[in-house]
Amino acid sequence: MRKMLVPLILAGLAALCLTASAQKYPPPTTSGGSGEALLNLDNTVAVHGYDPTAYFTDKRAIKGNQRINERVGSATYYFHSRASRYEFLSNAPQYQPQFGGYCATSMSFGRLEDINPHIFAVYNGKLYLFRDPEAQARFWANPERIIRDATFNYFEMARQKRERY
Repeated sequence: MRKMLVPLILAGLAALCLTASAQKYPPPTTSGGSGEALLNLDNTVAVHGYDPTAYFTDKRAIKGNQRINERVGSATYYFHSRASRYEFLSNAPQYQPQFGGYCATSMSFGRLEDINPHIFAVYNGKLYLFRDPEAQARFWANPERIIRDATFNYFEMARQKRERY
């Protein structure tokens, strides 16, 4: 009986190993927390040097101080105060801009376009940035559709980028 169990156990372990190795890595986050994500950066600086927490706490864009910074993945964020930096560190994915800091509306059409850091939306606790007021207005006309389409396009572009490199 024991001689029959050993091959069965070994076959089961081999099957588990094959299943585990076939699983893919999780997709990059749309907020840029992953080093593999598509990120809109100036050199390595995200959000054109604006403080990502200010959009939530002050409801406006505030330029960060390059001496008060934090690196997450391949993006460096600047903050206007140390308190703001600590707030960011308490929950970085919440404060990071969606779609790697690219224009959310443009991303929904499959385009990577730069943003104007003064044109933004905080929707369902997430930060969305836009290139111009028209893009922001299109977002507010149907935010769920824009987010759905932009998310699909973002992950597809990130996948294509990973395959190239």
